[in-house]
Amino acid sequence: MDGPQALKALPHEQLLAQLYPRFIPSDPALLKAFGYGPPSVPGLLEVLALDLPETVDMLTADSLSDLGDITALRDHAFQNLRAVRVDKHNVVRDKDGSHFDVLMGGSYFIASLALVLDEVVLRYTKDAPAPDGILVALPHRHQLAFHVVRDRNVASSLHAMARFAAMGFEQSPGALSPSVFWWHEGSFTQVATQDDAGLHIKLTEDAMDLAARFAGG
Repeated sequence: MDGPQALKALPHEQLLAQLYPRFIPSDPALLKAFGYGPPSVPGLLEVLALDLPETVDMLTADSLSDLGDITALRDHAFQNLRAVRVDKHNVVRDKDGSHFDVLMGGSYFIASLALVLDEVVLRYTKDAPAPDGILVALPHRHQLAFHVVRDRNVASSLHAMARFAAMGFEQSPGALSPSVFWWHEGSFTQVATQDDAGLHIKLTEDAMDLAARFAGG
């Protein structure tokens, strides 16, 4: 059963129980059908998807119009997202002091957990996020990496995460982004990306102030 058939055949409550937010790469050709979500991670579109037994179908704006209010649908999707199973949690550390957490799983919605990042960090690190924000990478749909900004290790961790994101983006199915983002007060800003030409750091003024403060700490 594909998405359009499921929308007609399944009871409304079952549809709501199988609804999840999902990221897809932003493409001008997709904006008309899938540009209904709020601005979120730069370079990605946040859409609603139906998790069916054999497939995951992204729902267009037209198909959602028959399901109800988009805000209410998104609330249901987020409730389901919070129950997504993470199969593995690793901490990547290096001798230069860099470190970041990596969540992985068979679910197509692991990367979507970035939408509830503060809750995820609290769940897996047992520590409330610091006021200086969180570095986050979404290389592909089955993976989410994060580093809570607390000290001077933010610089080395940013570089390590950029390499990690670039590799995952190139080598894995369901690729999303080769970039690292800074999550701060609920908003995502791209701060680094790596390609064949090397590492590119792109800091906002706030992020530069943050890096400078920790560099002198």
